[in-house]
Amino acid sequence: MKDRPLTIAYLEDDLTQAKMVIGWFEEFGYAYEHFTRAQALLSRLKDQSFDIALLDWELPEMSGLEAIKLIRSKFHQNLPIIFCSLRNAEADVVQALESGADDYMRKPLLRVELKARLQALLRRTQGTQAGKMIEHGPYQFDLSNKLALVNGEAIDMTDKDFEVASCLFDNIGRILSRSFLLESVWGISSDLNTRTVDVHVSRVRKALGITPESGFRVKTIYQHGYRLEKVE
Repeated sequence: MKDRPLTIAYLEDDLTQAKMVIGWFEEFGYAYEHFTRAQALLSRLKDQSFDIALLDWELPEMSGLEAIKLIRSKFHQNLPIIFCSLRNAEADVVQALESGADDYMRKPLLRVELKARLQALLRRTQGTQAGKMIEHGPYQFDLSNKLALVNGEAIDMTDKDFEVASCLFDNIGRILSRSFLLESVWGISSDLNTRTVDVHVSRVRKALGITPESGFRVKTIYQHGYRLEKVE
């Protein structure tokens, strides 16, 4: 997959703090979406993927801690999360990590430390992909060798078809927007239109034999994109 800017979901209701941190993101060359309410972030996760989430603890309506638990249980299980708070007691740090945070930073945030923490977390999560195998039912994807197997038999696929397929199978149950697939597979600067995604998804369906009989289906989500679903 081509390089694209790190994309951050930033949940912070303190607008002064948010303005400062967003300025840092822009300096770092990172893309971001800022949310002041946890529910707005959770709604966005239904049709958009992010590389990392930076969440505040103290929020109106729903705490960052509750948001982490919902993200882990209902949305993106593998989304790397950095939690930030004025709290720094050991019990608070442990509670955040046990709830699903990958890292914990105490406020006030420091520019250099934030960049280092983001990059370190990204390296860790990307590193886990190097020898990763995605396996669901009869389907296996060897990410290191770009090899797709169905019931142990290698399937001949183009690189782009493989990347689309592995992206779908790595995000089962999540809606993947066409723009997300374009950015992930072809790069954020791609001038291809969304019809390109439709063509490749159709080819993936056919090449891998994705039908209800196989235990999976690719559902088209109107005006959004696609969701790979398990069929009971």
